[in-house]
Amino acid sequence: MDLLQMRYFQIVAKHQHLTKAAEALNITQPALSKMISKLENSLGYELFDRRGRQIQLNKLGESYLRTVEQVFLQLKEGEKELAYLADKQDKLISIAVTIPSILPELLGGFLKKHPNARFRQHQASFERIKKQIEIGEIDVGISTVPVIGEHIEWVPILEEEIFLAVPLSHPLANRKSIYLKEVENAPFIVMPLGYDFRDMTERFCREAGFYPDFAFEGDETGITHELVEKGLGVALFPSLLSNERLHDLQTAKLKIIEPRCSRTVGLVWHKSRPCNDIVKSFIQYTMEFLEDKKDQERKNGFKS
Repeated sequence: MDLLQMRYFQIVAKHQHLTKAAEALNITQPALSKMISKLENSLGYELFDRRGRQIQLNKLGESYLRTVEQVFLQLKEGEKELAYLADKQDKLISIAVTIPSILPELLGGFLKKHPNARFRQHQASFERIKKQIEIGEIDVGISTVPVIGEHIEWVPILEEEIFLAVPLSHPLANRKSIYLKEVENAPFIVMPLGYDFRDMTERFCREAGFYPDFAFEGDETGITHELVEKGLGVALFPSLLSNERLHDLQTAKLKIIEPRCSRTVGLVWHKSRPCNDIVKSFIQYTMEFLEDKKDQERKNGFKS
């Protein structure tokens, strides 16, 4: 079985007539008939009911036609993808992040300097980022967990403090800082299983001596913190790498005295695979972006 046989089958299925299909393909009718028979022998099933030179798809043929059409659709999409990559390969940056909230500011700033750059962005766990780097699916990753591998370069840049966000109606809302143990009985609003921020929440609570009561799980950071604003629970809050929307929510952000709650943000890429100029520029820009965030925290501190 090969693509030519599948193509001939598709045309015969369209015309349901060997002579007309042969004319459309510009081959002889006997050659076409032989090709269809060879395909059926390869599959082990008859795909047509035959009445002389007029043939009609049977139920098996109808099912196989759907498969064949999907094959050619995927091939066509592949051709489009190759054309796109050939045109954009010197401008395209494929990136995966564990913290998508930083992307609007990060990518917006980079595009001001490099307006012709194009991005493909993935949200992934650090394990997935490692795999994507290894197989060449992405050029660079931003992770809040160290990504270690034989051919992987991991550069930690920023240590970000994590606060606790509580509703303004919460009894602790007028405090500046707390021990995490003090919210042991509070409902927590968290990311779903598989997200690094969810794992981090569980780890900090374990260090405080309790397992959190999860009142709500959601995979969109803004929504989870809006639920905090509405008084439905509490949530951990990144001090720097969150968008303005989260900072503007009417919640109290409390410093956690104990345990020490922070995360390290770093860049990761394949150290042996060559990068084009636009990827090199993006790596350098991202390092500067995160360094600026670190300086901002050092100079101003976190403002609730």
